[in-house]
Amino acid sequence: MHKFSPHHAERLENPDRHKLLQPQQTLSNFGLKPGMTFIDIGAGTGFFSRAASEIVGKEGIVYALDMSEEMLEILKRTGVRDNMRILHSEEYHLPVAADAADFTLLSTVLHENTDIPRLLAEASRVTKPLGKIVIIEWKNQDEETGPPKAERLGEDELLKHLSSYGIVERGDVTKSHYYFVIQRKKS
Repeated sequence: MHKFSPHHAERLENPDRHKLLQPQQTLSNFGLKPGMTFIDIGAGTGFFSRAASEIVGKEGIVYALDMSEEMLEILKRTGVRDNMRILHSEEYHLPVAADAADFTLLSTVLHENTDIPRLLAEASRVTKPLGKIVIIEWKNQDEETGPPKAERLGEDELLKHLSSYGIVERGDVTKSHYYFVIQRKKS
């Protein structure tokens, strides 16, 4: 199981990736709104965090979390707004209070983890009851970009891990990415 290397950080900000995933439009389509609290688990260079910052505005908060200090330093250099909190996290311990987020994002992160249920439980912990958790992952197919097929997390495999969550929606984000929207159950 590989972890994305900070030495390839420029790939995360590639103009083609922006055109494909359209971070601001994607987050808006998933229901991110002004004033919300947003957590980006595995924020990397801030691809989605910066877009979320614009959407939630000055009344909202964006927590950009990553295990890599190098990635967080790159994010800091690309511009941090007043409503952003950049935090170093451990793999299965997020430095955010319970029930903090209206909207939690795990974009192309789960395939890099050996204990998916543990990370999902932690994402659920930091999400408000009835809050939204959006998971975006690579489709299980051979492609020139992204991780090799053997390292991707197929939809059926992820679905097994989501059986105890309320799946609100699922589908395709792009020709390369699928998504699940789950809702944290009331405590």
